[in-house]
Amino acid sequence: MKRRGRTAVKTRHTKRVKRKGNDAPLIAHQDNPRAAVQFAILVQSIKDYAIYMLDKTGHIISWNSGAERIKGYTRDEIIGQHFSRFYTDLDQKSGLPTKALRRATTVGKFEGEGWRVRKDGSQFWASVIINPIHDDSGTLIGFAKVTRDVTERRQAQAMLQRERDNKLLNATAIVAAIAPEIRQPLTRIIAGGSAAQRFLKMVPPAHDKAQAALEGIVNAGHRTSEIIDGFRTLFAKDDQRQQLVDLNEIIRSVVESLSNDFNDHHVEPRTNLTAKLPHVYGNKSQLQEVISNLIFNAIEAMETTSDRSRVLLVKSEPRDHQAVAVVVEDSGPGIDKDRLEGIFTTFVSTKHHGMGLGLAISRMIIDCHGGKLTASSDGKDGASFQFVLPMASEDSEDKDGARASAIGGKADIVPKSGEDDTFR
Repeated sequence: MKRRGRTAVKTRHTKRVKRKGNDAPLIAHQDNPRAAVQFAILVQSIKDYAIYMLDKTGHIISWNSGAERIKGYTRDEIIGQHFSRFYTDLDQKSGLPTKALRRATTVGKFEGEGWRVRKDGSQFWASVIINPIHDDSGTLIGFAKVTRDVTERRQAQAMLQRERDNKLLNATAIVAAIAPEIRQPLTRIIAGGSAAQRFLKMVPPAHDKAQAALEGIVNAGHRTSEIIDGFRTLFAKDDQRQQLVDLNEIIRSVVESLSNDFNDHHVEPRTNLTAKLPHVYGNKSQLQEVISNLIFNAIEAMETTSDRSRVLLVKSEPRDHQAVAVVVEDSGPGIDKDRLEGIFTTFVSTKHHGMGLGLAISRMIIDCHGGKLTASSDGKDGASFQFVLPMASEDSEDKDGARASAIGGKADIVPKSGEDDTFR
């Protein structure tokens, strides 16, 4: 009787490779080559991530297609090379590659972002994870490294940050620019209100003086509203209404609104306005803000003038039959020639308490109107600011008049006739 032979049991050889700090081992089944091949194909097919292994000294022992695409090296070129070649010279000198492996070994993972270098020398912003690999006995045998190119994400974040910074800067500019402009009429409102109270408390009440003070308050209130509208249209891209503008009318309005400031600073305002000055096409509130800013800057520039009369002259005149100019001249100490162009730069100011925004914004407004704002001075006898705008064409006047008629109104484009004005 034959004894049945027992089927020999085939011994399974399984190599378990563990990552420290992770219960999920990397398993390479020597008795299941199909699974090993499938896993290798999976890793090799990943193109958005550079996935490769290092020996315990940092030399590369595997390389997937994603690593070739991101870093530019083929497998034959890079196997056996030290992974530090992917780091910038600065990072290599600081020992960052060695520190990364040391931290991965000590902590169980290294994770970070930084600039990495491709084969062609170009750089990309990389997100990197390094995990240590140990065998069953806990012996370190190498590292698994995953690198992702996140340059586009970083650029998007940088762009978003720039947009936020620009919005913050714009908000700061608006507040800083509007504050001194608003403060002027508010001061007049407060002063007028206090004066009206005093006049009404008199026995008998000084009704005429109180009435005059109240009228000043109303005018200052209107001026405040105009200032706010001017800045709103300046910074709101969806509200850039333009129309035919009479610069003489704006000059008269601004000079009148600043009458108290002229008195407070002992300045004599004069105007020399060309009769029937050609109109320009633009945003009335913005141009009014420019003229107001230039005049008020001139008033402040003469604060230290004590050896001569404080005179401010505003002129309007046509230029070469194609443009219109507005000139604001003061009798102050002037501006050094080497500082003339710089005063139009944002956050550069000739005043101790100035933010350096008024002139920069004024130039921006004039530029947007197709004109030019400049300054001149000999550094001794006052300064002159002028802006030149292209005069409106006859077609513009016809279109503006037709548009006003279409809505049942009249276009406010008729220039005021009369002789040159002098305010004394």
